[in-house]
Amino acid sequence: MPPKAPRHPISIGNHHSPLPLAVQQAFNQLTVQHRRKFFPHQIKNILVRAVNWVGDAIMTLPAIGDLKKLYPWARLSVLAHERVAPVFQQQPAVDEIIPYLPKPPATPMKTWLVSLAALRQKKFDLAVIFPNSFEAALVTWLAGAPHRVGYGTDGRAFLFTQVVWGVDNMAGLHQVYRHKGVLRPFGRISADGFPELILTRAEQEAGKELLVANGWRPSQKIVGLSPGAAYGPAKQWPPERFAAVADLLHRECDALIVFLGAASDQETTRRIAGAMQSPSLNLAGRTDLRTAFAMIYHLDILITNDSGLMHAAAALWTPPVALFGSTDPCATGPFTPLASVVRHPVPCSPCLKRQCPEDNMCWELITVTEVAEQARYWLRRQ
Repeated sequence: MPPKAPRHPISIGNHHSPLPLAVQQAFNQLTVQHRRKFFPHQIKNILVRAVNWVGDAIMTLPAIGDLKKLYPWARLSVLAHERVAPVFQQQPAVDEIIPYLPKPPATPMKTWLVSLAALRQKKFDLAVIFPNSFEAALVTWLAGAPHRVGYGTDGRAFLFTQVVWGVDNMAGLHQVYRHKGVLRPFGRISADGFPELILTRAEQEAGKELLVANGWRPSQKIVGLSPGAAYGPAKQWPPERFAAVADLLHRECDALIVFLGAASDQETTRRIAGAMQSPSLNLAGRTDLRTAFAMIYHLDILITNDSGLMHAAAALWTPPVALFGSTDPCATGPFTPLASVVRHPVPCSPCLKRQCPEDNMCWELITVTEVAEQARYWLRRQ
């Protein structure tokens, strides 16, 4: 009997799920409370308060691009935590990245006040706030921008001059659309556009040289594994199954297996590498974020939990085989037509919990066989 053809992967993206019409209807249901007159021609200097996690930051890129299209003449600065600042490097919509300092006591009071004074001196005309926290709104209010836009969440509406209400109408839609909804005060919102990370030619070449220096032959398939997840163990497929699928793909196509992740993922990646029979290259915690992006750029596929690197692969047009347990791929799945999402719905999922209080059934149901099947689908297309 001939081998069974691979099932067509489940894709999450605005190309067909959900329909753009449903997205536009959700945008239209958002309402805006204008608490100060707004004159678009006066906007020449824009401050964007970035979200604090890599995957979330990548999902804001289409909204930031749309904002720049609305005000192409304006200078756009992004206030970003150091862990997400590399996401905004080389972005054509971004003119400046300003380091975000957490409020005291995480930052000494004097240092924090100096940073606020520096923000005020930049004389921003407009601040757009993507995080939902009270602190994010407070900092932009203290920065002195006369116009401040954001969702009216967390009791912070009084800090905004244009308040967007009805964020619950975005439930069930991807976070990319939720971030775009913040732009509702500026008129009709486009449902088009994918997150896209930009690498320089030098970064691409440096990534290739690093891989070659560690034994990669450019004619060889290269499979990335990202087994970590910042949110907690309820977002992580069992390490022994990562090891099994990596060995299987190495045997089938002589693929180089490369581990990627943060320093906090090193214990997990060492455990997986130790359980494997095939050789691997473990770069988890050994690269900065931009170098990790360059590694992902050269991969044929990335097998990954729901993580920041999953979103990076999607934004670099490297197909992710994304594994979902406790989280919802309709909200945070890879936003690209080049992706497989592997998930088994169970009654308690998505629970969005860090630790599973039950039996990890959402993960137990995901088998090595079906993950390998989706990996083969993309490897055969290369």
